[in-house]
Amino acid sequence: MDEDQYRSAYREMNPTRCYFEKLLLLRYGQCEQAEKLLLAEREAFACKDAIAQQQCRRLLDNLRANARFALQITQANSPLPHAKEIKVQVGGIYGLQQLLADKNLADTTILSDEDARFGEQAQERAPIENVHGTINETVAKYQSLDKISYNEVVKSIINFKLPERKRRSKHKRSDK
Repeated sequence: MDEDQYRSAYREMNPTRCYFEKLLLLRYGQCEQAEKLLLAEREAFACKDAIAQQQCRRLLDNLRANARFALQITQANSPLPHAKEIKVQVGGIYGLQQLLADKNLADTTILSDEDARFGEQAQERAPIENVHGTINETVAKYQSLDKISYNEVVKSIINFKLPERKRRSKHKRSDK
């Protein structure tokens, strides 16, 4: 299956895609509204509730727009490059959790390189317990997604660091 076929099948199979899918795929958290799908040996997440999905989309749009300067981008009306999108998704939701708990938003030691593994080990230590639950708590506290103190949440986005990728060393083969 080539990429175009995959994207077409993905859109058909997953009409209510999860807007925080990267966060979930990288095991930084869970969501009570997320449903895991498998397509062409790849994982994807769908949202079980259309209203929750639209709420997540609005929040993600607000996070992107408010983090534009910090991420050194001029427009944020579409998905960002992969690493920046992960910073917005993970740093943003983690920042909301910190904001709700009145904690320091500059402290985002979410997962160390040692913890950043796939599978159950990472899920047990996932810093984000429930994306949808965090968003609902935030809306309950601030009455609206527009009233969130985004300048505070952006601190968490800025300070979130992806684990360093382990580079494979290239060994030269000698065919003697």
